[in-house]
Amino acid sequence: MRIFLFAMLLLSGCTTAKHPRTHVVVPPPPVVTDLNSYIAGINYAITTQLFDVDTFAGKTCDVRLDLDDKGQLTDIHVLTGDIGLCTAAMEAAKNAQFPEPPSQEIHRLITHPVLHFAPQK
Repeated sequence: MRIFLFAMLLLSGCTTAKHPRTHVVVPPPPVVTDLNSYIAGINYAITTQLFDVDTFAGKTCDVRLDLDDKGQLTDIHVLTGDIGLCTAAMEAAKNAQFPEPPSQEIHRLITHPVLHFAPQK
């Protein structure tokens, strides 16, 4: 249940990521040193790959990620939500460069995070 709450916070405030071709400067990824920064790193990895988020305002999607011991995506499962947003979230996750977990303990806590996407305008 604790992991689910962390994951709920992870993407509940999705911000619009601009496509790289728009020449918008994307801030550097967070330095991963603990659980909170690891969650922020996962959030950063996905949101920088999730484009046209404002077209999904008011819709939601829940997905579960499967991450290996290096923090890389091995599988993704749609649990519930809008098919368009879920498809965009899956593509963003597949293209994301996830950070490596700072420790095995943190990896065990965040091996299968459930992410809640709820873009807002």
